[in-house]
Amino acid sequence: MLIDFLVISLLIGLLRKGKLLNFAHIPLKKIELIILSFLLRYLPLVTMKFANDFTIKYNIVFASLSYLLLIYSLYCNWHIKPFRLIALGVILNFVVILANGGKMPVSLSAVDIAGLHDFKPLLFDEEYLYHAAINSATNLTFLSDIIPLPPPYPRPRVFSIGDLAMGIGMFMFIQQAMLKKWSTDDKII
Repeated sequence: MLIDFLVISLLIGLLRKGKLLNFAHIPLKKIELIILSFLLRYLPLVTMKFANDFTIKYNIVFASLSYLLLIYSLYCNWHIKPFRLIALGVILNFVVILANGGKMPVSLSAVDIAGLHDFKPLLFDEEYLYHAAINSATNLTFLSDIIPLPPPYPRPRVFSIGDLAMGIGMFMFIQQAMLKKWSTDDKII
């Protein structure tokens, strides 16, 4: 979902005569932690190949470290106002993932509405590390992936309130970055 927001945001920014070169002037702090958080989040895909049981058992640790690093890096960039909304979305997703053993719960009815029938079996696979079907034991269901985005949208999806907050924050950030100039003291000119 975030890739969709990124592409749409960039296209709108360009249509509004924004400049991609403005990204070079954004006063980002701790960018390496943002990158590290994404690497940690997807590291289990690599470790799964040679340490399956270990990866499944400690998936929640990988997820927690990844989210904590991302939240900290967003906090370090609090001077960029859209990052506050992105941080809210990240925290909402982290809370529901943490409350459900390291996996994002997904609504089966939303999956059906979105037409993601091939995705459904993964939600019942214990070895699939990122999502699980919502069931009677699911905590904080309202924060789960419950919002369907069906066809005719070209990339049908199911997403959460946290994803939506992150997407809106990303859109605001990209528009701000492409259309405004930054000073060396972290302020928008």
